Amino acid sequence: MRFSAVKKIKREDLKEAPPWINGLIDPLNSFMETVYQTLNSNVTLQENVASFLKEVTYTTPSTYPSGVADIEVMNELKTRAIGLMVMQVYDKTNYVPAPGPVYTPWVENNGQIVISTITGLEASKTYLIRLLVF
Repeated sequence: MRFSAVKKIKREDLKEAPPWINGLIDPLNSFMETVYQTLNSNVTLQENVASFLKEVTYTTPSTYPSGVADIEVMNELKTRAIGLMVMQVYDKTNYVPAPGPVYTPWVENNGQIVISTITGLEASKTYLIRLLVF
């Protein structure tokens, strides 16, 4: 769907309007401009979607995938989390992506997001894992 070509209301467009309309034009134009800019390819996760990013350093033992402790992350949202998405995973020593596919099982328990063993990695490595919680 394309946006309307009208982005602004001008006083000249409202010749017959009463004088009190002047007090509405500026706030309405400001609001319309913000909405237009946001919906015109400027929607961001951090500003427009209730979410937060969490970076975790994750070290896999030689016994991986067993022997890995759960990770607990505080839920920073005002509501219960409904999703957790893996955004990026790479080996911290050489910046090579994980072999994958990477799966991150999780549950929320009393405001804590508990992440179980993350699969799709290799044993005896340290990874940086960037997660999006929403």
